[in-house]
Amino acid sequence: MGVISVLVALLVFIAFVGGCTKQPNSGEPSPPITPVTPGYIQVYDHQLGYGFEYPDDWEMQTPEVVDGEDVESAEMFTKPGTPTTLIVTIKLSNLTSLKEVKGEIKEELNNLGMTILEEREIVVNDREGYEVIYKPIAPVKMRQVIFIANGKSYMLVCSTAEPLYDEYEEIFDHVLNSFVIE
Repeated sequence: MGVISVLVALLVFIAFVGGCTKQPNSGEPSPPITPVTPGYIQVYDHQLGYGFEYPDDWEMQTPEVVDGEDVESAEMFTKPGTPTTLIVTIKLSNLTSLKEVKGEIKEELNNLGMTILEEREIVVNDREGYEVIYKPIAPVKMRQVIFIANGKSYMLVCSTAEPLYDEYEEIFDHVLNSFVIE
C-alpha cells in the first residue's frame, strides 16, 4: 500500500469518525491574538472557530471530501519532496467525551489492522484531546489528535515515512501546540 493509498484510507477513516448532530453557532469567534511564529503561516477559520500555524515552506491543498459525511472543512499540507503530510479535518460530531473518542478511534484502527504505538489524553490551549500514534503500514508512522468541542470533532493527522518521523516531530508538535478552538 503506497502513501497515496494510506491518505485515501485516512480520509475514509476520517469520514467514519463523528456523528451527525449539529449545534447552532453562538456568534462570531474572535481572531487569534497570538503572534505568528517566524517560519510559519497562521490559518484561522472564523466561521468554524479554529486556527493553527503550519510551516511556510509547506504546500496547502484542499482534498475532496465524500458528500454526506458531515465534513465541514478538510485541509492538507505537504512538505514538497517528502511523503510528509498534515491533514486538518473538522466535522460534525455527536461524540461528547474523550472516552467515546478513544473507543471509536481504537475500534476503527483495530478494524483497519493498524498497530497502535502510543496513546494518551492531552491538553492543548485549554482543550482536552486524545492523541494516538500508530503505524498503518510498515514504512509509515502517523500521529492523530482529536478534540471535541462545539458539536464538532477537530482532527489533526500528521503522517510521514517512519525513518523521517523524528525529523518532523518538532514541526508536528508546533502545529499541534498552535491549534486553538474558540
